[in-house]
Amino acid sequence: MSKRWKTTLTSVVLGTAIIMQGGISLPAAAADSAASVEEAVSNHLTEAIQAAIKGVSVESTPDGSRVAVTVRLYNGSSMKQRIPDYELRVQTQDGVEYALDASSDNKKALKPMEIGELVYMSTVDSKTSMKLAGLTFVKVDPYAYPKTETVLLGLPLGSEVWYASSGTALPSKEVAWAEAFTIPGINSDLTYTPIGYEKQNTDKGPIGVVTLLAYNPASGRETIPDFRIDARAEQKTYIGARTEKDTISLEAGEKKYIHFAIPLENNVVPSRLLVMTSDTFLSGSSQAGGTTASAASGKAGVAIDVGRVAVALPNANQADPAAMSGYSMGTPIAVDPLSKIMDNTQVALVELHMSQNPGEGYKTAIGKFILTNKGDKPIPTPAFDTELVGSGGATYSGVRQTNVSASLNPGLSYVVSYVFNVPQTETGEGLFLRLLDSQMAAPYKVAVASVPTVLQKETDSDTLQLYPFDIKLVNSTVGTNYAATNSAYSYKMKLELDIKQADNVVVDQSFSKLHFEVVDKLGRVLGTADGSFTGAQRLVSGTQTIVTNNIQSEQFEFPISVNVYELFETPNGQAKRFLKTLN
Repeated sequence: MSKRWKTTLTSVVLGTAIIMQGGISLPAAAADSAASVEEAVSNHLTEAIQAAIKGVSVESTPDGSRVAVTVRLYNGSSMKQRIPDYELRVQTQDGVEYALDASSDNKKALKPMEIGELVYMSTVDSKTSMKLAGLTFVKVDPYAYPKTETVLLGLPLGSEVWYASSGTALPSKEVAWAEAFTIPGINSDLTYTPIGYEKQNTDKGPIGVVTLLAYNPASGRETIPDFRIDARAEQKTYIGARTEKDTISLEAGEKKYIHFAIPLENNVVPSRLLVMTSDTFLSGSSQAGGTTASAASGKAGVAIDVGRVAVALPNANQADPAAMSGYSMGTPIAVDPLSKIMDNTQVALVELHMSQNPGEGYKTAIGKFILTNKGDKPIPTPAFDTELVGSGGATYSGVRQTNVSASLNPGLSYVVSYVFNVPQTETGEGLFLRLLDSQMAAPYKVAVASVPTVLQKETDSDTLQLYPFDIKLVNSTVGTNYAATNSAYSYKMKLELDIKQADNVVVDQSFSKLHFEVVDKLGRVLGTADGSFTGAQRLVSGTQTIVTNNIQSEQFEFPISVNVYELFETPNGQAKRFLKTLN
């Protein structure tokens, strides 16, 4: 017998003792069976079968009040046992008793050491609010005259009853954000810690994404039971669902993340998260109160929901579980070890620049990451997403360069760039850079690392820093040539460069380029040329000439200058980082 089952049954015994001591007033029918109650001082329905309460709910319906109870029975013997015939009845605080109907799929027998959950429900044609005081398992002998009833077991009811009819109802168990909890009424030793909450905008509207860290403290494997997380905002509840569709099991001592997506409405700010369980009542008659789909089991029937735990939402400093307190440019970023997206891969931010490019009405921030394979075999290049968070809380999505190497070889590093378009009002102070995993809670994204960072200052130095290259402009001359044959100008740049590259960093055709724009004194672009770091015509140390052709004389006004950029290809088009002006 598990420790949790033993604990639950101990509380049942104590509850039965309270009934005997008069702590709960039972109706006359039950009181007349005092002798039978005295015989049922344990949690036993029979010598072999023990009982405990899993959940009780009272919910308003168009037909009245729907009362539902789920009980858990345990066969502690070494033989298969038939579940005894009984009626399950609930008693209100006003002394009224109601018999509940059994779900048609309730078990009739239990195998040795088996735990079975049985569901009971009934709709009471009354609009009066109902408060429950207790429940009893009653054996009825219809063949005796007068009819005899024997109470097999009586249990008190208190704070564990879920009154779903109240829009402000909260579970009796409340926990703070980041506080580990177990789920009452569930036969499981697993603990859950809320560590992540964020609102994401999708094409279907805003979604609240919740991350729980599940931990198995037991000595054997356990499977995460069916439950969901809802959000409460004022008197409205928004129903969530777990994003992982497959069964999740945890070995002894293992930790795993589970995620829940909660569809919200615009401008809704939840006040609480509710941990909910659901059972299914099946009946062939209409008195079940309608047919719905059970979120927990997927069976056709009536879903019986019970609130188990209320979780306080995090403040701004708690919402991001991956946040680090400090970060130095170029050092490895601490990525959540439970995320597999960076398996055997070390990632570091090596550049972060923000600039206002001439002729554009917004700013562009560009971040470069260096990915290093720390293993001894090739691995796929991690496909992580990025976000840049401003000091005011605005979040800007990053766009990765168009082409990325498919795999990373051992001991080598590769550079991957991300581009962020930001408004003119973004100052760049107090920035946070977030790495996102889009696979763990697909189709939603969750943060696996978050680091504070600062922008690198742009200078008018003769050394251009384009990691992994340091490019020194030893000398540069610019000028125009006129071709009388076609009345066209060409613009010639003679550059003397000293290029140094960091060791063990691979550069391929996906790497950024130097981009030259010829402009007149009004800032009009007259022509462009690119300089690549790969291929036969790549930029190298020494002197080289770059020519821009077909500049018409009537198109520009002197003087002419050249703006030098670093150019990135992205799915959204080209992005530029302004470097220097050559005159």
